[in-house]
Amino acid sequence: MSIKESLDRMFFPKSIAIIEASSKRPWAIEGIINRGYDGKLFLVSNNEDVILGRKCYKDISNLPDGIDHAIIAVNRNKLEKLVEKCIEKKFHTLHIFSAGGSEYDEQGYKIEKKLQNLLQNKLTHAIGPNCMGVYCPEGKISYSPLFSKDTGGNIALVSHSGDLTTQFVFIENDYGLKFSKVASIGNSIDLTVADFIDYFSQDKQTEIICVYFEGFSKYRKDEGKVIFHSLKNCKKQIIFLRGGISEVGKRAASSHTGTLASNDDIWQAIYKQANVNNVSSFDEFLDVTMAFDYFRYSLPKINSLLIIVWSGGKAVLSTDAIAKLGIDIPEIKDPKKSKLMEMISIGSVKNPLDLPWIFRREKFSEICNLAMDEDYIGGVILEITAPREFDESFSIVYNNIIKVAEHARNLKKPFLLSFPHSLFPNTREEIKNYFIKERIPVFQSIPRAATAFMKLYEYNSKSYVLNKR
Repeated sequence: MSIKESLDRMFFPKSIAIIEASSKRPWAIEGIINRGYDGKLFLVSNNEDVILGRKCYKDISNLPDGIDHAIIAVNRNKLEKLVEKCIEKKFHTLHIFSAGGSEYDEQGYKIEKKLQNLLQNKLTHAIGPNCMGVYCPEGKISYSPLFSKDTGGNIALVSHSGDLTTQFVFIENDYGLKFSKVASIGNSIDLTVADFIDYFSQDKQTEIICVYFEGFSKYRKDEGKVIFHSLKNCKKQIIFLRGGISEVGKRAASSHTGTLASNDDIWQAIYKQANVNNVSSFDEFLDVTMAFDYFRYSLPKINSLLIIVWSGGKAVLSTDAIAKLGIDIPEIKDPKKSKLMEMISIGSVKNPLDLPWIFRREKFSEICNLAMDEDYIGGVILEITAPREFDESFSIVYNNIIKVAEHARNLKKPFLLSFPHSLFPNTREEIKNYFIKERIPVFQSIPRAATAFMKLYEYNSKSYVLNKR
C-alpha cells in the first residue's frame, strides 16, 4: 500500500480500534465520538466491559481484519507483540501513543528498532511512538475532544512534538484559523516529516503547510536529502520551525523524541534553495501562520509599513523595533503630508501616524486611508488597547478600524492589528473575536505583527527569484 493510501486511511478512517482503552483517559474516544464519527469504533480493554456506552473487546484477536486506524496506548514492553498482531490482522495504520522509546534509554531504542523492522513490510504504516496522533475535522477524528469541529480548514501541520501540536492548534483555533489535517508523529520510526509534506503537497484542501522539526530519525539513511527534495518540490507555502539548534537544544531534542541533530549550515542551504519560511520561535510560528492564512493572496510587494498608533511612546519604540527588522518606515511625503496635517489638530502624520483622540472621530479612517494610498507603503500595522467596556465611544473606534482594514483589502495591502493584553482581558477577548469575524488578524504587539509582515514580503520576493530560475 502506498503512503498516500495509508494516510488517506489515517485521516479518513472507516474503522478505528483503540487498544488498551480506559475510562480514566477517555480523550481519544471522546475526540472521535463527539465529532459524530459514523465509522466502526472498536475498544479493546482487559479491565473494562463498557466505556462511554461502548462495548469493549478483551483482545485484538476478536476484532475484524483490515481496520483502517489503530491507536495503541500500552506499556512499551508490550509493543513488539502487539504491533506484530496488528500487522497479522492487516491493520492499515497505527498511532503508537506509548512513550519510553529511544528518547528514554538504550532499551527504548532497541524496542523501537524491533518495531521499525516489523514495519518494513510496507503493508502497515505507523506514526510514533511517543506522539499524540492525528486531527482531521473532515475525517471526524481528533486526539483531543477540545479541538475545533469546524471543517473547511486550509492549514496542515506535522510536528515531532505532541504538546507543541496541541498548543498550536488551540491557539490558532482561538484566533480564527481552521485546519485541514494535523499529525503529531513523535519519534517517527516509520512515517516521517517528509512523508507528510509530500502528502499535504498533493492535498487539494491544504494551502499552508506548517512543520515543527527536531531532527533526523536514527533509523533511515539520507533522510536529509529526502526532506530537502520534499521541501524543494512543494509548491505550497511552508512555515518551518526547527528545534534543537543550540547545543543545549540538540540535547533536549534527543531526550524528547530521540532524534539526531543536524548541521545548521545544511539547513541554511535548504532554506536558500527551497521556498521555505523558516521561523525561529513558537510565537513567530503562530504569527507567521496567521499572516499567511489571512494574506496568502495579497502578499506585499514592498518592504515598508505604515504604522498607526495613539501613543507617542509606542510610536518611538515601534519604530526602533521595526527598523531592527530591516523594514522601511517611509515618511509621508508632500503634498499628501500637508493635506493630512490640515486634517488634524494634534499628533503627527510623518509615519508613524500618532493620532491621539482622532481614533474616535469620523475623519480617522479618511486620514489613514489617504496615507495608505501612497505607492511606497507596502502594508499597515495599527495598534489599539482594550477599553474598560465596548461602549458607544469605542464602537466609533471599532467601525473606523473596519473601514481602514477594508480599504487596505481593496488595495491588496496587508492590514495587521496589534492588540496587546490589557487591564481589561474580558473586553479584549470580546473585541478580538469581533475583529476575527471581520477577517482582521490580531497580534500581541507591533514587533510581532511586523515580523509576520516581513516573512510575507520575504516569501514573495523569494518566490519571484526562484520562479525565474
